[in-house]
Amino acid sequence: MKHAYLLPVAMLAIPASAQQALDLDEIVMSAGLTPVKASAYGRAVSVITAEDIERKGVRYAAEALRALPGVSVSRTGSFGGFTQVRIRGNEGNHTLVLIDGVEVAAPSGSEYDFGGLLAADIERIEVLRGAQSSLYGSNAIGGVISITTKRATKPGFAGQAEIEFGSRGNDGGLLAMRYAGEHGDLSVSLAQRNTGGFDVSDSVGGKDDEDENTTFNANGRFFINDSVTLGGTLRSVNRDSDFDGFAFGALTKSALVFEQDNTNEMDELFGSVFLEADTFGDRLAHKLMFSFSDIDMKNTRNDVATSANTQSRDKLSYQATFALDAATLDAAYHKITFAIDRETQKFRARPPVFAASQLTERERDQTGYVLEYQGNLDFGLDIQASVRLDDNDTFDNFTTHVLGLSYTFPNQSTRLHFSDSSGVETPTLFEQFGFIPGSFNPNPNLKAEESSGWDIGIEQQFLDGRAVIDITYFEEELENEITTIFPAPTFVATPVNRTGTSKRRGIEVEAQWAVTDRLDIGLAFTSLDAKEPEGREVRRPREELGVSASYLFSNNRTRLSGNLRHVSNLKDLNFLGPSPVDSTRRVNLDDYSVVDLALRHDFNDRIYMTGSVNNLFDENYEELHGYATEGTTVYIGLGMTY
Repeated sequence: MKHAYLLPVAMLAIPASAQQALDLDEIVMSAGLTPVKASAYGRAVSVITAEDIERKGVRYAAEALRALPGVSVSRTGSFGGFTQVRIRGNEGNHTLVLIDGVEVAAPSGSEYDFGGLLAADIERIEVLRGAQSSLYGSNAIGGVISITTKRATKPGFAGQAEIEFGSRGNDGGLLAMRYAGEHGDLSVSLAQRNTGGFDVSDSVGGKDDEDENTTFNANGRFFINDSVTLGGTLRSVNRDSDFDGFAFGALTKSALVFEQDNTNEMDELFGSVFLEADTFGDRLAHKLMFSFSDIDMKNTRNDVATSANTQSRDKLSYQATFALDAATLDAAYHKITFAIDRETQKFRARPPVFAASQLTERERDQTGYVLEYQGNLDFGLDIQASVRLDDNDTFDNFTTHVLGLSYTFPNQSTRLHFSDSSGVETPTLFEQFGFIPGSFNPNPNLKAEESSGWDIGIEQQFLDGRAVIDITYFEEELENEITTIFPAPTFVATPVNRTGTSKRRGIEVEAQWAVTDRLDIGLAFTSLDAKEPEGREVRRPREELGVSASYLFSNNRTRLSGNLRHVSNLKDLNFLGPSPVDSTRRVNLDDYSVVDLALRHDFNDRIYMTGSVNNLFDENYEELHGYATEGTTVYIGLGMTY
């Protein structure tokens, strides 16, 4: 695995020779409006590659994110269940998610459900920690997760085919085809995964909660000439996920989640069209992009629809980057970028609905203006600075900023990094408009959430670059945090702004060591203190540890990988009676450790076999109060490239 600022130790290390230094000079594509070298980036970022995903035997992208520094993942039971990713103690809707540059969160809640994101055909995941609103606008208070899918990289035709079977009724497959030529490239893939799952309610005679997911992905570019490129992306996800009922105010934990025949049916369509042009002898670069997302959702109970809606997001953006001190951008040490984007969000309930008035489509718009500077000074200091103005049609306008500094000492093995940033999160469409009369009261008077924070850290190489450790300390404050209360006498859920300040601080430690030319080991540790005015934030462990190891056998064709994840001091909301409407009550969940193994053997340069065991020791644990988790599950697969 390639290193980028804080190494993703939960992933497995690159198969570098023990006599070679780890690759510390990776390019972080989403670090700014233009890419930034990891060794020059002043902010916290982890990079997960396709190689990492393959070695670990990861099937859903959320599993690749577990144990990364500052990242907390929780899932409501089986694969396909609603999956939240929180960064540095912030809420799930504070994490902006991009797939090939397209924002994919549902506008109603401004949060992306990672339960539907298969890992197949992912080339790269970049996780940026800390507020990124000055580049990306709202929904990025906690950070940004930017996902890039695979594209054609070599001339001619290429492809990949995989099939896999597992215990608990699991199976999946992938078919991908790619072409690259003189005038452009095109990649298409189709991934299918059926998860037999398990009974989330853990009831006697309960039905297993299954998930079916079919994902189509395409990307392509056409080189009009040496200076102009036309391209686009298209992604379609169709999934059906079973889930059980939840009893607020149950008298026992075992009664919280109960057997119920519910299914969530989701159709997601994302896409983009872009035009890139280099002018003035490659000194000025332009990019114009239109992106869209359309999401249709329906929930059923015993095959009868209980709710349905359609949501969409359209975004038009333009940016121009100019080399300040050189004739071309590639040669420049100082660059400045201006960008403008216009985004429209829409939501409409579909029959059956609770009231005919809810058929009215709700819409809101936002325009953002961004100015970014990237600079490199010859004494080892790199600078990234940006400021953004958001012009909202509903809420107040906001200005956010970021400053990132990276200083490399003359010994070239020690680096200091520092950043200061602010962020903003506008209320969701659901919080603003409600959409469920009698069950959820909207609050049109909500204020936007506002954050400010900073971090500082040191990265140190050892053993001629074969080992590296990075330690980062951060602090953040969040004002106007939105929560849900249940006021008497109706006890109907109502969103409100909290009074007081929510504070987060913590330490992120990550290390990696290429012990020999065959053995790599890594370690990551996060200590998080996340508090709201009423007490500890839930579903963010106080401590999380990740340990990994990867060994390449002497035949140079077989690799065994292992990962240990330990979670301690995790709290959740206490939904047990007699006061289910009191959102301040907490319950402590037991500490737990989970071990996974993965094996890959290459028969030759084209055909390979994979195998893995999830939860090797059949650990019985909880991520959410009352929800069962997966026991030991075994997989075996066969694949080929062509």
